[in-house]
Amino acid sequence: MDVGEHRGRGILKSIEAAGDVQVERSLIGMVNGHDVAIARGACGPVMAGGSVSVTQGGCGPVVAGGDVTLHQAGCGPLVAKGDVRFEQGGCQSVIAGGGVTVGPSAFVGVALAPRITVEEGGRVLLGVPQALAFGAAFGLAAGLVRWMVHRASGGR
Repeated sequence: MDVGEHRGRGILKSIEAAGDVQVERSLIGMVNGHDVAIARGACGPVMAGGSVSVTQGGCGPVVAGGDVTLHQAGCGPLVAKGDVRFEQGGCQSVIAGGGVTVGPSAFVGVALAPRITVEEGGRVLLGVPQALAFGAAFGLAAGLVRWMVHRASGGR
């Protein structure tokens, strides 16, 4: 094991390392490292300067400076500088600087990325065009409600 690398197993409050973090069959409160790999485990928020890989597990919000891969896994909101790939898993929302690939049996609620690829059996609820339309409609509705409340109160 190199300096700055951590391998965790069991139940831990948090793991912070300057190098790589590998979590297997563990429950972790928070993970912070360069490249993070989670296998058959669960953790809260994940912050990685590099890539994140989750296999047969789950985690909370993810912020990654590189690529993210989830295989038979799920996570909370995800922000990645690189590409994101889901296979047999899902996420509520993704913002990626690269592309998002939703593979077989995968689901993403909202995906915002330059490239979104949905393979057979994958599903994205809202892509970029739908999210923009939803935001415009919500803004219009909120403005209309505010105007009606302002008008009902006598313009005060």
